[in-house]
Amino acid sequence: MNNDTSNNPTLTQIQENYHLLELPDFGVPSDIRLISNTQFSNKNEIKVQYIPPNFLARLFRWNLFLFCFLHALQIFFSADFKTIILIDGSDKIVWLFIGWLNRLFFFRKRTLFLWDIFVEYHLGKEKRLKFFPFLKTKTKWKEAAARNALLGYDAIVQWSKKQVAAHVSYYRLPKEKFFFLPFKSNHSNLSKSQRYDIPIGSFIFSGGNGKRDYQCLVDAVRGTDIPVIISVTDPQVRKQIEFLPNVIVLSAVEPAFAQLQAACRFVVIPMINSGLKGGGEANVCNAMWHGKPVIACCNMAAEDYIIENETGFVVPAGDSKLLRRRILELWNNPERIAEIGKQARAHAEKNFTHDLFILRLLRLATLLANKKTLTI
Repeated sequence: MNNDTSNNPTLTQIQENYHLLELPDFGVPSDIRLISNTQFSNKNEIKVQYIPPNFLARLFRWNLFLFCFLHALQIFFSADFKTIILIDGSDKIVWLFIGWLNRLFFFRKRTLFLWDIFVEYHLGKEKRLKFFPFLKTKTKWKEAAARNALLGYDAIVQWSKKQVAAHVSYYRLPKEKFFFLPFKSNHSNLSKSQRYDIPIGSFIFSGGNGKRDYQCLVDAVRGTDIPVIISVTDPQVRKQIEFLPNVIVLSAVEPAFAQLQAACRFVVIPMINSGLKGGGEANVCNAMWHGKPVIACCNMAAEDYIIENETGFVVPAGDSKLLRRRILELWNNPERIAEIGKQARAHAEKNFTHDLFILRLLRLATLLANKKTLTI
């Protein structure tokens, strides 16, 4: 491991070009410690210590609020001034408590790094409290609480440039806090025995639950004889999909989901244009990893992953007419499918592997050791 950090890029430079994190002479400080609420593999060049919930926190697993608060306290007080705390925002609401703790004036500030955060999901809907039914949690109260927590972080990673801009604008947060790093192909981390070399089948594949607009896809293939397989595990999403003779809806989980991606002609990912965060980034990366062209109906993230007309196509969300045209364009041109699929695979191998994602993420975290950026 190179300990010379003198030539490392600044955080401001990373905001402009995340590829600088991949430089072979990138130096990792030897005197810093990284801890996290999630586990990282020991094979990474930068080691991260996992802080699992202790006995006291586990006693309150039945209460999400207390469990996450106690775990957050444990993580927070496990850090000293040379420690960087990496928080996986998908781990319940630990991220909220960590951010709040760091905002308290009587605590010495820790260095906090937040990634994989989906604020909208955690805020939920307005509802009455179970034990105090006369109180109703207002969305604006939740948003204020989320903003307060986010202000406690030194760096926040989002999966697209538009997501960064949306969070900066909506929560009125300093732009210097936010970084775009592309997400990853989860399937790129499979062992050789798990990889799929399956003959291409005569169908289009689409899948996932979050923010999917399957009605747009159904409208696009209506009246054609193109077989479409849609994989949905959420019953609420499943029952909203209109039945058509050429559309099959099933609930495939891994590894069957990956097998369907690997066997289809190409993948369609129709997204709803709503909220601050997109979705389907892993789906896009996985499809390209399997050498599949991707047609994404997406206004939030797809343009940061798909090279138009080279690895797939980006269609405005909800535009079923243009989606239909792109589907027919590919379906009737097997040579074009093969050409785009080959370029998609190369693009995924170069930019969206699991190992490269972790490398960028952890190297970015180490740059917080001296906060080489504008004042946050």
